[in-house]
Amino acid sequence: MKLLIIDDEDRTREMLCNHVDWMELGICKVETARNGLAALDLSRVFLPDIVLCDIRMPKMDGIQFAKLLREEDLSCKLLFMSGFSDKEYLMSAIRLNALDYIEKPINLDKVREAVRTAVKARQHDEKKRLEERQMQNAYDEGLPYLRQEMVRKLITVPSSLNVQKALESRETFLLPAEGEYTVIVSSIYWKPLQYIEDSRQLQEDLLRRLSMNSTLASLRCICGFDSRQFLIFILPEAYGSSYREQRSVLEKLYAEVTELIGNNIRFSMGVGESVKERIRIPASYRKAMDACSLHYYSDGSRLIFASELGDNQELATDWDLVRRLRNFLQQEDIEAARNIIMNWTKKARIACDLDIIRLKDSYFQFLLVILDVAVQLGFTDTDEDTERRYIWKEIDRVPDLSSMEEYILSFLDLFQLSPEQDGSSAKMREILQYVHKRFHEKGFAILDIANHVGLNETYLSSLFKKQRGSTIKEYVSSLRVERAKELLLAKGLKLYEVADLTGFTDANYFTTFFKKYAGCTPSEYRERMAK
Repeated sequence: MKLLIIDDEDRTREMLCNHVDWMELGICKVETARNGLAALDLSRVFLPDIVLCDIRMPKMDGIQFAKLLREEDLSCKLLFMSGFSDKEYLMSAIRLNALDYIEKPINLDKVREAVRTAVKARQHDEKKRLEERQMQNAYDEGLPYLRQEMVRKLITVPSSLNVQKALESRETFLLPAEGEYTVIVSSIYWKPLQYIEDSRQLQEDLLRRLSMNSTLASLRCICGFDSRQFLIFILPEAYGSSYREQRSVLEKLYAEVTELIGNNIRFSMGVGESVKERIRIPASYRKAMDACSLHYYSDGSRLIFASELGDNQELATDWDLVRRLRNFLQQEDIEAARNIIMNWTKKARIACDLDIIRLKDSYFQFLLVILDVAVQLGFTDTDEDTERRYIWKEIDRVPDLSSMEEYILSFLDLFQLSPEQDGSSAKMREILQYVHKRFHEKGFAILDIANHVGLNETYLSSLFKKQRGSTIKEYVSSLRVERAKELLLAKGLKLYEVADLTGFTDANYFTTFFKKYAGCTPSEYRERMAK
């Protein structure tokens, strides 16, 4: 800690500086000043933790100095010294929250005891401030999730007594307990390079950034993800599609959120009808969800209001059409198959089915037929990468109808693949070059290859299996094993280093992986080769 000694007597300053073991008391730096005016300038640079100050001094006395210091620093501990028993000075010291009052002539033992007490008091204050800061940080970090839970309650059980009670804390939950409300539902499509199996970390990061957004704060708006991973905003007041209904406010909100989430996320907003009671919030939520669904039939780059909902029709999978698609593909009439898919897309645009999962399922059935017939005719091979669940994940990531049609049509190219098996095509060369360059990197995945060569994962897997006779996963695994064998011959490398150099973060998993493909553990292989 830092101590500032202020006294107009040179002898007193010298005695205090040179005859007290300040380090033993917890003081690491000591500075001195001869009056309050000089001390005030010095304190702004030195920032003392404790001030040991005479009261009566020329130019500026200790009381006046302390008053000015308190305007800038409330935490500094004050210790006054004086050779006068002046009641007015004592009262001033009390008002300035002085920790002690030491009478002159100076008794060094009393000074040591007073400073020791001041150090402990300062340490206690610092500990308390740290705890308060940690509590505030924990509260701030938890606030987005508290509000998310409130969003989930309001769109499902708004009449709950717990909701009523919680909304009394306006500082935490922002919304009024009663009044008009508007719900916005936003669809979030992570772009391929950002896609991961578990998107919770991305969602948590987005919630934190939204919680710090000044526009949302000024609107007293809360947000959170619902159980279906849609981002929900609940705003107090009524908003609508006309500028008289504050449309411009929502346009500003849309622009700010779009900028905040960045280029790696495709974002859209559906605005529900405003409601006048809290118990009607679920109705606004349902309308907002329907409005958001309409984005699937557009490019998603604007606000869509519930007032735009029309005569939307259900569009379930047409199994007769699926059978016709299979027949055309078996006859290798690719143009007729293409027309079935394109006509289905036209029909989907007219129907505008608000159940997007049902719509996606119809294309999912088309794709399963395409892949099944491609296998039957020898244009591709089945492998673990083309399981139904894997294919559905890819389909579910497609953000709009146009992209969905393009995605499904791309698989018809399987029926035009060359029968060559030597992997000499330009596309295969590009794939193999990229794999050889990156296979040893941590986190290297099929998605990385697909993005690099401009193919979707399912098509890439089928193409590779057809051309090479093995899956991409098997090929990458074989490269890693061969690389590991080379590294194991280097005696200076430890097993965890070999694992790291072949793209594994876990040495135990590397051992299991190596044994599966090489028939022995890395240690056994190293011993065998050393003989």
